[in-house]
Amino acid sequence: MIKKVFKNNDKKGLTGLETAIILISFVIVAAAFSFAVLNLGLFTTQKSGEVLQAGLEEATSAIETVGGVIAQSSNKIVSNVTIFFKVSVGKRPIDMSVGQLVISYHDSRVSIPNIYTSNATDTSLISTSNPGVMVRQITGDGDNLIEYGEIWAVTVANPELKDLKPNEVFTVELKPPTGSILKVERRLPPSLDQIMDLA
Repeated sequence: MIKKVFKNNDKKGLTGLETAIILISFVIVAAAFSFAVLNLGLFTTQKSGEVLQAGLEEATSAIETVGGVIAQSSNKIVSNVTIFFKVSVGKRPIDMSVGQLVISYHDSRVSIPNIYTSNATDTSLISTSNPGVMVRQITGDGDNLIEYGEIWAVTVANPELKDLKPNEVFTVELKPPTGSILKVERRLPPSLDQIMDLA
């Protein structure tokens, strides 16, 4: 009789140990599963934030105009157009060098996807006889990046300007590597002066 009691107690102890092992394995599996779910949730949230941030950066304008657009003419022929611009508030510095910034020109006769393929160093070199595009820093630290607080200017003097007539509309688009484009559309006055502020 005593031997049977011991055997029954041994079996109960073994069953309790098996139950404890099963419970511990369930807890470990549940903890691992919870960690995987939480990790995936955090990763998804982080990626969603990155996508939203990138979308906002692309949707908002990276650069904006400062002041008027100045056009110059000689003998009633438009020689060049100068646009002043700066970086928008809260935007990162933008590379203004050739190959990074794209400048397009459009009027009623022609559309040129990129006229910024070289960089002049002297404004006196830009004329109808020597066409080109010059992007230069007006105020800043002297590098190729436009940063908050700096003012830059782009002078366009492509040959197509000489065909513009009074009251005609032309468009210059500045397309930085990030952010939306800056579209500058202006109409020439009824009479072409030597210096014109196309505000």
